Amino acid sequence: MKRLGKISLIVIIMMMISSLSLTAFAENENTSTYYQNKQNEAEQNSQETQTQLDNVGNQIDEVLQEVADLNNSIVEYENQIKQLTEKLDDLQQSIDEKEEELKEKKQMLEDRLVAMYMKKQTTFLDVLLSGNLMNFISNKDLIKQISDYDNNLIAEVNELKLSLESEKEEVEKVKKEKEDKNKELQELKSEKEEKAANLTDEQKQLEKQLSEYKAQAEQYAELERQAIAKEEAQRKAAEEAARKAAAANSSSSKNSSSSSTNTANTGSYSGGKLGWPCPSSSRITSQYGYRILFGVRDFHTGIDIGASTGSNIVAAESGTVILANYGWNGGYGNYIIINHGNGITTRYAHASQLFVSAGQTVSKGQVIAAVGTTGNSTGPHLHFEVRLNGSHTNPLNYL
Repeated sequence: MKRLGKISLIVIIMMMISSLSLTAFAENENTSTYYQNKQNEAEQNSQETQTQLDNVGNQIDEVLQEVADLNNSIVEYENQIKQLTEKLDDLQQSIDEKEEELKEKKQMLEDRLVAMYMKKQTTFLDVLLSGNLMNFISNKDLIKQISDYDNNLIAEVNELKLSLESEKEEVEKVKKEKEDKNKELQELKSEKEEKAANLTDEQKQLEKQLSEYKAQAEQYAELERQAIAKEEAQRKAAEEAARKAAAANSSSSKNSSSSSTNTANTGSYSGGKLGWPCPSSSRITSQYGYRILFGVRDFHTGIDIGASTGSNIVAAESGTVILANYGWNGGYGNYIIINHGNGITTRYAHASQLFVSAGQTVSKGQVIAAVGTTGNSTGPHLHFEVRLNGSHTNPLNYL
């Protein structure tokens, strides 16, 4: 009876330890899930801000190009205005010269008439009546020729002057149009420069906001690492307590079996190779490391395995699902995180369907989700990550 009571006491202690272990794990699971969700939120905000920043950067480039084009147009118009001004100067000089020539011709005509008037003995009548009839006709024609010549010369000079003035008016009109257009371009340039300045201010604010979001994501990632580490410590403590309690109540072989069972349930990773997470495809479409995506250089924290929608996604190792979320999730889309123990977690992102839930224990090779293209994805594939103590690492080192 005493031995039976002792065994009962040991069993009760084991149940209490297990209960405490599960409670601690549940609390810690909620904590790590909370920090993961907050990290996802910060990463999503970061990505949205980066998109806004890229758009603003593109707008700035476009506006600056418009300013450069306006500068070229302004320079072109200024050159045209300069040429028109020089042409106007030349026309004005030609007009002045023609006015002077016209003035001289008129003066010559006046002088000639005055001289003929002063010589009373040589009036038109005298000239006409001097000599015979032939001389009369000849003298009449001569006077007419002189008069016509003078009048035609004056008319020619005057006509040329009017033509020059008309051309000058046309050039002045074109120059005025060019000056008005140039003024319009200058005003438009000022507006574009002001817009570029405002966009630059917006760019600076977005860069500051992006920096804050990235800092938040890093902070929550660190808190998640701490939560996972705490979970590991609690798990190991619970396993050790259960092992010691079991050792006091059963044989060595039974103890070993119990220990193995507990280890399998918790999925403690022992450093072996992880299984390939997408059995239907071995095609890696994007490696771990820096890459250009949507025109932006970023760090790819896992590998992408191209596969058709609905293809099976399997657990790379036994463990406990600590997160199984539907939604955008910072670009991961529908995704799962499995804790394998010893600080190792794996992530499976962009799934079309999830077949497991948080807190569930899974075995290596078990189907946990289906390939999709949710979240920030350009086509159906599996984004697979391996993290050590919360920090991403190259999955190919573990597969």
